[in-house]
Amino acid sequence: MSHHKPALANPANAPSTRFFPNVGITANMRVLDVGCGNGDLSRFVAGLVGPGGEVVGVDTSEEALTSARGVPTNTETAPIHYQIADLSVELPDLGVFDAIVGRRVLMYLPDAAATLTRLALLAKPGTILALQEHARADLPAGTNALPVHRQCYKMIWHTVAAEKGDVGLGYRLAALIRAKGFTIEHARSEGVLIQPWEESFLPTLMGIMLPRMVEHGVVRDQIDLDTLAQRLDDERRAANGTIFWDLAFLVSGRFKSVG
Repeated sequence: MSHHKPALANPANAPSTRFFPNVGITANMRVLDVGCGNGDLSRFVAGLVGPGGEVVGVDTSEEALTSARGVPTNTETAPIHYQIADLSVELPDLGVFDAIVGRRVLMYLPDAAATLTRLALLAKPGTILALQEHARADLPAGTNALPVHRQCYKMIWHTVAAEKGDVGLGYRLAALIRAKGFTIEHARSEGVLIQPWEESFLPTLMGIMLPRMVEHGVVRDQIDLDTLAQRLDDERRAANGTIFWDLAFLVSGRFKSVG
């Protein structure tokens, strides 16, 4: 009998569980999840608003939306409607929302400010806008030098930059949201940590990103992922403590009434 290991959770998503439940999203709200991907955040928010609410998830990837639709629905959570939408151009008529959420979306768009302008058109006085974005910092950090982790970090962010992603978006997130008519209620950052006793998600992440690294010339030759995973594992175990891996920016605001 074969035993499948459960999929490792991406630690970069851990701040979401501490952020989104505390920004004012309540039962029966209509929520838009921008750049919903496989629907992980959509399903989380659906639990917050309950069966009397509604969640609309939009993404440019039909493949991701198909994956999202394939997850069984829960009668104790809000119904979720997934549809194609490109956040870099004019949005389809989606109606007005009580809350708009997103995770690691603006940093991948060509003009975050323009996207926020379009999202503000879907808001009414009191609408919540809550976003989690990341930004490049002088990481990873720990008590040891961490050369293998640092090499991976550089490769990941070089790839984001090569894809025209905004590697500094997180630092400007609160100011961007405020400029679009939202009163800032929460603005903080949270470190994403890798612990020496926990299996690391990093080899999985490198495997996911490898085709993109090769496509953009960040990696010249194919990396041996098994060898890399072992080197990361050895370095993590020898780190003498926590590795500070990534920096999440968590910002929410409410749309101001006009006049």
